[in-house]
Amino acid sequence: MSNTASAAASILDIFTREEAHCDLLHQTLQQERNAIRRLSVTEFPTLNEQRLSNLQQLQSLESERAAVVNHFADAWGLSLTTVTLQAIIDRLDLGDKQNVERCHERLAEKVRVLRQETAVNGLLVAGIQTLCRKAMHLTGEALPKRDTYSASGESQRVGIGGTMLRQRG
Repeated sequence: MSNTASAAASILDIFTREEAHCDLLHQTLQQERNAIRRLSVTEFPTLNEQRLSNLQQLQSLESERAAVVNHFADAWGLSLTTVTLQAIIDRLDLGDKQNVERCHERLAEKVRVLRQETAVNGLLVAGIQTLCRKAMHLTGEALPKRDTYSASGESQRVGIGGTMLRQRG
């Protein structure tokens, strides 16, 4: 196997594994969105662990990709400080180059989708937080005023439910 074919195979292997982890992360984000919509707080720790595991795997693959670039830069006598993945891809045979570029485009699209999905989930969480803050504020205003004193001697208002959550933050 020639050096360029070996480089193409190595890069394709990493890109393919990155795509698989992007798919897993996408599934996790969809499960998270469903849990957010159901306000199923008990699912969040498991989903966070899944997301963290996927992100760690992606980071590991990124390190692997950098090692492949360094390996072939060294094998081809290129400067390690200036070589990029694109420089390696540009040196591939035309057929291999097209395969790697198609795979890279699919991967880039999956990453774009993941960013969008993450943003949507963030907006859902922010909306729920806003709703909770408003509900706590309204609950606090609707309660009759009962003056008591805190441990530090400051006057405070006590009540039930929302007020307690509001004080704890």
